Amino acid sequence: MLQTPLAFKFVVVLAMMNFVNFYSPRLNLPLATPVRQQDIRFVNVSSPIREQYSARLQVDNYSFTFTEKMLYVHNIADDGFESYGIPMERNESSISGMERASRMKYSVDTNNLYLIATNYLTALDIDVAKVEKTKRLSVNKYPAFHSNRGWVPNPLLTVEWYDASAIGYKPDRLIEVEISAVSGELLHLTAGNYFKERDQPLFKDMDKLAAISDEEFMKYSTLERSNLLVCFTGLHCSDLRCPGIDESLSIRTNQVLHASGTNSNSYVPASDNSAGKQK
Repeated sequence: MLQTPLAFKFVVVLAMMNFVNFYSPRLNLPLATPVRQQDIRFVNVSSPIREQYSARLQVDNYSFTFTEKMLYVHNIADDGFESYGIPMERNESSISGMERASRMKYSVDTNNLYLIATNYLTALDIDVAKVEKTKRLSVNKYPAFHSNRGWVPNPLLTVEWYDASAIGYKPDRLIEVEISAVSGELLHLTAGNYFKERDQPLFKDMDKLAAISDEEFMKYSTLERSNLLVCFTGLHCSDLRCPGIDESLSIRTNQVLHASGTNSNSYVPASDNSAGKQK
């Protein structure tokens, strides 16, 4: 198993925190910003291979996954699985949750769905007009849910922009927004090629960052660590929307990096047994 260098973890974790701090208010996500360590339920940073990487940060009930091209945002229910926009009962199946949701009053209809979805894209600085020049639009692709009462309006509303020339499922060519018809919450967002098409990627020169040994990184001062952010993310200290790059932040970040031991790529707080579970 490849181990992720501490310097790489440090930069990636702080860059993800900065992304969440900046964009979650624009997306109207119910997250307290700036992100605090106690709000982090799960963090994973994979070892970069040939400028390719993946990393995930879960803050409260929202999970953010980053790759060199893509961005994923998932609304996670308290049981650790993806949310259906309603509180799930203990050990409740997804079908049961969908059935209950389909019996509730909907707060979002298909007439407003496209506008809501494009507002999310705009909040992420995605040029909707540019997207629609190259991709096909699909609004409410799955309008019905087969409930115990027969076919009823789907409690999950989806808008997709997809590449019609792509053969099979190509997530890097897809933009998708899923919204709860019941609560109006953002449940899922996929932004294919999000970072590739931005003028400034989330990270740069990852091979040089990954080459910094753990021994060397542990000797760095607070200033030297903050300089890593400037060198490898394009961020300046004044740009960071998280607690200042000071000694206390370095200590807290090291706690996250070392919480499961220096050889672990993931961190799950011991008090949160549900975080990190997947469907």
